[in-house]
Amino acid sequence: MTTGGKKARERAARKAAIEAKKRKRRNLIIGALAVVVIGVVAFAVTRPEAAELAATETFPDLGAGDHLQPGDPVPVYNSSPATSGPHNPSAAACGIYTEELPDVTLVHNLEHGTVVVHYQPDLPADELATIEEFARSKPSHILVAPRAGLSDPVVLASWTRLLPISNGDLATLEVFYDRWARIGPEVGVQCPFAIDQSVG
Repeated sequence: MTTGGKKARERAARKAAIEAKKRKRRNLIIGALAVVVIGVVAFAVTRPEAAELAATETFPDLGAGDHLQPGDPVPVYNSSPATSGPHNPSAAACGIYTEELPDVTLVHNLEHGTVVVHYQPDLPADELATIEEFARSKPSHILVAPRAGLSDPVVLASWTRLLPISNGDLATLEVFYDRWARIGPEVGVQCPFAIDQSVG
């Protein structure tokens, strides 16, 4: 065996050992990342809801992305206010309204992850003021509007979910918004706070 051949085999052996070490390190990193991802997903799926959300009702998803054409009949929704299903091609601007908006428009907002705060038109002024101040404190994905015929003074809506509350319960409103704002079939669509009919 020549000295040159022995050195070549030693170099090859060192190179193979280095490559094996790199593969082992890479596999450990991939395994650790997989554990982290699985943990995050498991937490998101199994995390307990806050006590404030215990009365939230979830409805079957009637679908998203189906835009109504002029002359189409108003859909039959499975909740009132509506929380999913066919809707107008355009969503409303986010913000505060003093006039009622139709379900066919608001469902499009919910699809974009907007939280809609429905309130009875005769809600006491101080409670409405609390809700409006809360809405103004959020940069996006919140819409406040009156709705005749509500079974409760205030009803919070997100995609497929309704939560009735008895008044301007700020703690529950905060928790609901934090949990469900920006969550819907079309995540990432912007809806900045852009209108405030209660001012002026």
